[in-house]
Amino acid sequence: MLVRLSPAQRDLLLGPLHPEQHPVCGSHALRTALATAALRDQYYEVDMSAEMVEAASLLFRLACASGGPHRQESRTFDAAYILGPRDQTHRTRLLSALTDGAEIREVTALRRAVHRPRYDDDPQPWIIEGAAHDGQLRLPDDDVHPMWPVKAVLVISDSPDDDPVGLLPCRVPLHRLPPPALTPVEYRLAPLVLLDDRSYAAFRQRRMPRRRGLVVVCADPDDGTVYPRAAAIGADAVMAAGQDLGWLHLRVHDATECRYLPLDELLPDDTCEPPPCGS
Repeated sequence: MLVRLSPAQRDLLLGPLHPEQHPVCGSHALRTALATAALRDQYYEVDMSAEMVEAASLLFRLACASGGPHRQESRTFDAAYILGPRDQTHRTRLLSALTDGAEIREVTALRRAVHRPRYDDDPQPWIIEGAAHDGQLRLPDDDVHPMWPVKAVLVISDSPDDDPVGLLPCRVPLHRLPPPALTPVEYRLAPLVLLDDRSYAAFRQRRMPRRRGLVVVCADPDDGTVYPRAAAIGADAVMAAGQDLGWLHLRVHDATECRYLPLDELLPDDTCEPPPCGS
């Protein structure tokens, strides 16, 4: 989605987004998008995923909590308005994110918060996890924010092979599931999805929605029928198992915020040109 930011908002976001420090899920990709955004009509148009919007929202809220010369710019960015129904409340968004696997954190100190209301419509339903206050330190919805942990790369395969996509060894956590065990939430929240083409038919039966970051991996590099299949599900690319590994390792580590290997170790001597897309 395209999100318009003023130059002051862009500068405010780029401040804490150093290459060596990625405080929240989505901030690595957000920094790249901000650095390459085009200025049009005195605004930057930034192509953001939902995770990037959440990362920007948290950084703006941190800026708002600490004050400073750009506090007003931080108040005009509303992730709930961008991502959800216009009439949803912040509490509804928090509880929905909690159900989908997000952590709820205190805005100022980023301590983990637990939803423990005392009664319906409790104005302070959140308590700090592990705090030595016996539940007396309570927070309203406005003082907490969803944070998404970096998840494992999803490998969809029912093949008996130990390494169906030819990626091992790999420092990035991989979560392998056969198509029948795949849930819509796991599919939507995975930072990157590698689909074993041998499991394509079973995957199609699940009728998963299109998403970014889907790569089809085929066992036979000469199988030309894989490209129309990949196009039918909106895949970003098609690759042969064990090939194009330089490009794939970059994608895997970029999708997981480069937390498992420094970026300079990912740049190989050979080419990292992407394989053909599925269209």
